[in-house]
Amino acid sequence: MTFAGFDFGPDRIAIGLFTGLTYGLLAIGLVLVYRSSRFVNFAHGAIGVFGAAVLARLAGALGYWAALPIAIAAAAGLGALTEATVVRRLHRRPRVIGMIATLGLAQFILVLALVVDRSSFSGATFPKPPGLPSFHIGTTVIGPSLTAMLLLTPALLAALAWFLRRTRFGIGIRAAADHPDAATVNGVAAHRMAGLAWGIAGAVAAFSAILLTPTQGVQSIDSLGPELLLRGLAGAVIARMASLPIAFAASLGVGVLEQILLSGQTAGFVDVVLGAAILIALLRQRPSGRRDADPPPWRRPAGGPDPWARAGLGLLLAVGVLLAYVVSNATASVLTEVFGYALVGLSVILVTGVAGELSLGQFAFAGIAAAVSVRVASATGNMFLGVLAGCAAGALSAAVVGLPALRLRGVALGVTTLAFALATSGWLLRRPWLLGDGLATPYPVWDGYVVSVATDYYLFALMLLVIGWWVTSRLRAGGFGRLLLALRDNEEAGRALTVAAPLRKLQAYAVCGALAGLGGVVIGFGQSQLSVNNFPASASIDAVALAVVGGMARNSGALLGSAVIVGLPALVPLGIPGQAALTLGWLLVVLLLPDGLGGLLADQRRRLPDLRRGREGGGPGTPPSHPGPPPTATAPDPVPPSTATAPDPVAFPSATATAWGSGRLPAAPLVHDGTGVPLLQVVGLRRAFGGVRAVDEAGFAVAEGEIVGIIGPNGAGKTTLFEILAGFTAAQGGAVHYRGRPVTRWAPERRARHGLVRSFQDARLFPAMTVREAVMVAAEKRAPSRLVVDVLGATGPEEAKAARTDEALRVMGLDAHAQRSVGELSTGTRRIVELCCLLVLEPRLMLLDEPSSGLTQADGAALGDLLLRIRAELGTTVLVIEHDLPLLSRVADRLIAMDAGRVIAQGTPDEVRAHPAVVLSYLGTDEAAVARSGAPAG
Repeated sequence: MTFAGFDFGPDRIAIGLFTGLTYGLLAIGLVLVYRSSRFVNFAHGAIGVFGAAVLARLAGALGYWAALPIAIAAAAGLGALTEATVVRRLHRRPRVIGMIATLGLAQFILVLALVVDRSSFSGATFPKPPGLPSFHIGTTVIGPSLTAMLLLTPALLAALAWFLRRTRFGIGIRAAADHPDAATVNGVAAHRMAGLAWGIAGAVAAFSAILLTPTQGVQSIDSLGPELLLRGLAGAVIARMASLPIAFAASLGVGVLEQILLSGQTAGFVDVVLGAAILIALLRQRPSGRRDADPPPWRRPAGGPDPWARAGLGLLLAVGVLLAYVVSNATASVLTEVFGYALVGLSVILVTGVAGELSLGQFAFAGIAAAVSVRVASATGNMFLGVLAGCAAGALSAAVVGLPALRLRGVALGVTTLAFALATSGWLLRRPWLLGDGLATPYPVWDGYVVSVATDYYLFALMLLVIGWWVTSRLRAGGFGRLLLALRDNEEAGRALTVAAPLRKLQAYAVCGALAGLGGVVIGFGQSQLSVNNFPASASIDAVALAVVGGMARNSGALLGSAVIVGLPALVPLGIPGQAALTLGWLLVVLLLPDGLGGLLADQRRRLPDLRRGREGGGPGTPPSHPGPPPTATAPDPVPPSTATAPDPVAFPSATATAWGSGRLPAAPLVHDGTGVPLLQVVGLRRAFGGVRAVDEAGFAVAEGEIVGIIGPNGAGKTTLFEILAGFTAAQGGAVHYRGRPVTRWAPERRARHGLVRSFQDARLFPAMTVREAVMVAAEKRAPSRLVVDVLGATGPEEAKAARTDEALRVMGLDAHAQRSVGELSTGTRRIVELCCLLVLEPRLMLLDEPSSGLTQADGAALGDLLLRIRAELGTTVLVIEHDLPLLSRVADRLIAMDAGRVIAQGTPDEVRAHPAVVLSYLGTDEAAVARSGAPAG
C-alpha cells in the first residue's frame, strides 16, 4: 500500500517495529544516563559502535555468540569508565562542559573503533547472527539480524525492567537518579549507582549497534555514531528524558517512521524529519519552571580578561600580513581554512563560552551561508553582496534552530542542533538551490582585482577574520556580553532584573550564526568546487573542540584551537594513530585545563616577570618594580552559594556601619497615584504540581506604602505564591492585578520594568560575575544595551550605567567588594548586593523571599531598619516572606498567614500571631516558638 510515494505496507511497518526495538534500547540508555548525571551523553552512539567493532574483530576467531557477550561487556566497561574518569571529574563544572567532554570522547572512541576493526562497518560485511531463521513478510526478506531484533530485544528489555524494579542495585539506580542526596543519606552510593547506569547504557548501546549495523548501509564510521545517537535521542526527547516506557514506545514509532520515509526518500531526509520531530517535541513541552537545584557554577577565568584583548587585532594583522610573503600557496590554503574554522570557533565562544548554550550546528550554518554567498556572488557579480547574504542566511538559520532554547533549558539546543547538523549535511545542502551535486566557485573580485592566487585569497580571509574578531571583542566587552553572562549564570535572576531573556538569546543565536556564516564564506570561496563534503556534520564537533581547546575565555582561543585541530593534521599527516592521539589530547585539555591552551599560555606569560625577578636576584618575596594587577584580578573559582557562608570583612549594613547612611538610597522617591486602588490585588490564585495543591484559592490585597509579611510553615505555598506573583510560574486559575492592571500573563522582566521586583531565597545572583557587573545588569533598566551600539563601540550607555552603579555601591557600603566575584561572598553580603540591585530598579513593590535567612541576629535587626528606611525614603511597598516573627512584628503593618496553599489569617501582627489556626498550623502548641528568635538587638 502506497500513499504520496511512500510505502505503508505491512512489511515496512514490521521492519520499522524491529529496528524501533533497538532504537528503544538506545533511548532507554540515554534516559538512564541523563537521569543519573543530568546531561546528554553524546558518546552514547560511539560507545555502541565500539562494541560492534569488538564483535567484528572477535567473531571470526571465537564465533558470533561467544563474541557477543564480550563485545557488550567491553562497551559496558567503557561506559562505566567514562562516568568514572570524565563525568565524575567534571561534576562541579557546568553541564555544558560535561557534554562537550563526551563529544571529544565520542570522536576518540570512533577512531579507537577503527583501530580495533576498520573493514567491517558495512551492511554487507558486518557479522550477522548465525543460527537464526529468515522469513518473508510479503515480498520482503526478514534476515537473521532482524530476527535477532525480534527475539532478543524483548528479552533484554524484560531483563532490564526486572533489574531496575526488583533488584537492590536497580532500585538504588532509580533512587540515586531521583534524589542523590537522599539516596546517599540512606546508604546508597550515588556515584557508584551512576557508574552502573552508565555501564548498562553502554551495554544496550552496543547491543543496538551490533544488530543495526548489518541492516543499514554505513558509508562512514564517523557518521554511524551520530546517526545512532540521533535515533535514540528522538525517543528520549519525546519522553522528556524522564520516562523509560514513553522513550521506548516513542522509539518504536521512530523506527516505523524511518522505514516508511526510506521507501520514498534518502537517509538524509529521515534525519530532517527526525530533527523536526525533536524540535516539535521540545516546543510542545511545557517549561518545568525554576530548577529544583542550582546547577554547577561557571568559573571566572583565571587571570581575568584576555591580556591580548587590545593588542590582539594588531598582532594578528601584522603577523598575518607578514606570513603572506613567506608561505607557499599550499600553506596559504591551509591557513585560509584555519581562519575559516577560527571564525566558526568565535561563534562557539559566544554561544557557549558567553551565553552558556551548547550548539552542535555551527558548521551547518557555515555550509548554508557558503552556498548562499557563492550563489548570490555568482548571480550579481558582487562579492560584498554575497558575503552579506551568506552572513544573513547563517544568522536566520541559527535563530530558527535556536527557538527551543527560548522555552527549555539544558540539552534543548544541543539536541536540536545535532539533528540539524546531520539533516543539513545529509539532505539540506544537497538541494539543487543550495549546493546540489556541487557548485563551481567564482574567484573573489576585490575592487576590480581578481583574487586567483592562494596567497592573495589568504589576505582576504585574514581581513574577514579580523572583522569577526573585532565584532566578537566588542560584544564580549560591552553590555550585551554582560547580559549574556548574567543569563548564563542565573537566568531567573537576570529576568528579575529586567533582562529580556528571549530577545537576548535570539540575538545571541543570530550573531553566532552570522559569525559561523562568515567562516563558511571564507571556506567556501577557498574551494574551486564547493560540495557537501566541505561541510560534514562532524565538523560542527570540531568547531566546538577547537573553541574549548584554545580556551573559550579568549578570542585568541579560537585561532589557537583551529591551528591545533585543523592546521596541524593538514600540514602533518597523522594517520589513524595520530588522529586518536590528537582527539585524546583535546579531551585531556577539557578535563585538566578549564581555560584551555590559551589560559595555559596566559598563565605562563604572567609568570615571566616573577622568573625574570628571580634571575635578577630578587627572590620570591621581592615586590615587583612596577605595580601589578590588583589582587582581585585573579578571582578564585566561584563558591556554591550553599557553602559561601563565611563572614566577610563587611557584614550586613547596620545602624553602626560607617558606610551606611553616607548617601540617599539609589532610587528616586515614588509618587503615590492617590487613586485608592490596592497596589497589588490577588484573587483566587491556584497552582498544583501533580496532586499537591501548592497554592489554593489564595487572595489578598496590599496597599501602597505598606510592609506586609507572609508567614507559614514549610510547604505552605509561600514561595510558589511569589513565583506566580513575579511571573516565573504560571497560575492555573485566579488573577493578579498590579496598579489596577491585570498582569497574570506578564513575563517576569515586564513586571520588573514596571516596578514589581523580587528577591530569591538563595540570593545566588550571578556567581561568576563581579559585584559591580551584577549591579550594572540592574542598571540596564534606565540605559538598556543595544546590539548595534555595542558593535559600534558607543560608550554613552555604558558610562551612564557605570555612574549609577558606582553611586549605588557607595551608598550600600559595597565599594570594597566591587571587584569580588559574587560566588565567593557570604550569604549576608550577597543579600546586600541583591538588595542593591533591586533598589537600582527603582521598585514600587518589592517581593522579598526570606531575606533574613542565613543572617545573624544583629544583621536581622539591621535588615529591619533597612526595610523601614526603604519605605520612608522611597515610598516602596514591601511584601516579605519571613520566618523571623519578632522581625516581622517590628516592621510589618500586617501579616498574612498561609497553610496548605490557603490564606488562613490576615491582620495586624498581634492578631495573626494569636489566631488559633496560625498557632495550630505554624507555631504548634509551643508558645516559646513565637519568640524563638529572641528580642531584636537594640
